[in-house]
Amino acid sequence: MPVTNDMILHLEQMKSFYRGLASGEIYPRWEEDTNRGFGAPTTSYYPPGVYYLTSALYAISENWMVTLLAAYLIMMAASGAALYVFVRRFLSRGASIAAIVCYMFLPYHLLDQYHRGALAECLSFVFMPLMLLFAEELLMGRDRSNDAQNNAPSNERDPGRQQPRKPRSRVLLNTACLALTIGCFVWCHPPTAYQFMLAFVLLVVMYAFIRKAWKGAMAVTVAIILGLSLSAAYLYPAFVEQDLIRHEFVSNTWPYHSTYLFAQGTTYDMFALAWIFNTVAIAIGGVVLLFLEPGLIKPNVGLRKRIWMWVIVGCCASFMMTPASFFISRMIPKIEIGVFAWRMLGITTLLAALIAGACAQAALNARRPKLQSGRNSLASLATVTIVGGAIFLSVRIVAGIFGAPAFASADEHINLAMMPKTGPVEPLELPRLERAELAGGHGSIEIEDWRPEHRVLNVQLSAPDKLLIRTFNFPGWRAAVDGNPSIIQSGEALRVELENSDEALIRAASFRGDLPVVDGKPGRIIGTEPLGDIEIELTPGVHRVALDFVFTSPRRLGALASLCSLVLVLGILVVSLTSRRAPSTNSLHDY
Repeated sequence: MPVTNDMILHLEQMKSFYRGLASGEIYPRWEEDTNRGFGAPTTSYYPPGVYYLTSALYAISENWMVTLLAAYLIMMAASGAALYVFVRRFLSRGASIAAIVCYMFLPYHLLDQYHRGALAECLSFVFMPLMLLFAEELLMGRDRSNDAQNNAPSNERDPGRQQPRKPRSRVLLNTACLALTIGCFVWCHPPTAYQFMLAFVLLVVMYAFIRKAWKGAMAVTVAIILGLSLSAAYLYPAFVEQDLIRHEFVSNTWPYHSTYLFAQGTTYDMFALAWIFNTVAIAIGGVVLLFLEPGLIKPNVGLRKRIWMWVIVGCCASFMMTPASFFISRMIPKIEIGVFAWRMLGITTLLAALIAGACAQAALNARRPKLQSGRNSLASLATVTIVGGAIFLSVRIVAGIFGAPAFASADEHINLAMMPKTGPVEPLELPRLERAELAGGHGSIEIEDWRPEHRVLNVQLSAPDKLLIRTFNFPGWRAAVDGNPSIIQSGEALRVELENSDEALIRAASFRGDLPVVDGKPGRIIGTEPLGDIEIELTPGVHRVALDFVFTSPRRLGALASLCSLVLVLGILVVSLTSRRAPSTNSLHDY
């Protein structure tokens, strides 16, 4: 894996997150070696789900390289397993394997892993098939748990398979599972979750229309609401408090509508290749299965209508990644959440894999004597083309970076998008300062404790002075002097022009004299701007100053919503699993 900024960002964030877990803090802030040591509220606004996984793995291995390799391996295997569980309901074992091979080796999945180092986004490949699985269960209305049993060849059927649970308990179970899946999805990667939700809603509407399953659609809607509520501890404060950070940096640097593939001036070559492959796979597979060899998929329950829906949604997703979709995209609320537009390649990757599995099923069906079809069907050719092409491209992607260093550490990380608005516009200009200083120098400071959300300093003063702490005055910090609440002020910076025309920032509170000197170079003050550090006025004597980062009202409300939703979802799970009603006797029908 080559070195990328995303990888360095993820590695450094995970280090901070694990330090926070070790100190018993739920939401640690990334403070050390970030934004010149001033810190940033990174893990409050970056989805934290992936850090729980990597932190648990690090607790076992105590080696970050092993942790990251294990995390990628687990996520890749879990994505394949999730798709297998979904497609096994209507595909045979062989066709299901073809689908997961395609899903795991299609270009965009591997680009996320080997080129972009998009650790959190890789988790989205686990949740997408699970959302389809539980939504289908809710929309089917009748018992669909034995689809794979009916679709498999006779020598693969398991006569000892247990009978399905009763419909009512299954509705409750699948509603709770869908809610948990959506909550985890948003908790791990909101941009992909939002984009996939657009495709997911379209699929649900088509399912409901075809099946007239409006009650099932209502159950899916309830699950979506519960899922969003489960993620409220992250989602709500991130939405309400986004103006506390310079979030506009992302939209200004990468405007959503400038990230379309094949737009003039764009250079997304590898993503364009993934788009072409996925789109061609969906189109060719759809034509073969729906028009050229439709009889080969009839033995499989509901497969034909599923293919229609996959092709429609896949074509829509491909279209939405091109400049031609601008007039539609601009009407979708908050479409910029999914930045970039080409991130929808995750959706087409899933649908291309499903089409590949359906082609493989048709090819296997062609070998059944009752169908009286030759072995060399077009479905076989489509399967070889899609699955083989995926494997070939995966080899090209991996070989292209073989021998490159996996990760590289950075001397310092400047996170422009996560900079608090109380800080300077240009974080590279932040002055390098001690963690704590006295503006007038009238005493001494001893740092007793310095953790992400709890800091204790012992200060001895001979005269009134101002304690300067290198920490952004971000909402949530509370100060106590000798156990009594104290007022926190935000520091101001002086902009200094040096003799060589360079500019620098210095603390206004610690400046003494007429002409400032920076690194031995004299200069002149040309202006002021917020520095955003914490300042506390102190009287003479010995003081114990404590800083604690506590929940603001939006964070408390979000945490409460998540807790209540979790209790409700767990209650639904308990009820569904403990119900004792007789199982349903409804038969299977093609829809």
